Amino acid sequence: MSKTVELVSLASIVPPLNHEVSGGFKAMVDGKEVRVRAVLERTVVIEHQEGGERSVVRKDNCMVKPSAVAFVPGNPNNGVGPRQWRRLPGKPPAPATGK
Repeated sequence: MSKTVELVSLASIVPPLNHEVSGGFKAMVDGKEVRVRAVLERTVVIEHQEGGERSVVRKDNCMVKPSAVAFVPGNPNNGVGPRQWRRLPGKPPAPATGK
């Protein structure tokens, strides 16, 4: 007897308070199994099993088993948690002034 697993869109997963979704779990994209490498705000970096190529897909298209999704602590003061250093290039934040 085969065991069926209910898959949901990664976009529907809500992390616990002060946490964010981490990479490192399996998912289904377009009917193929992939490995989630990184989860960004609206997209996911995936690694295909054939050839190990990486690509970016929308969270809506990434179907996951909810119990397989991993979370890491985030820092609500910085907005994006442990990956704060991955901000887009540009001017660094202005230093706070004590006026």
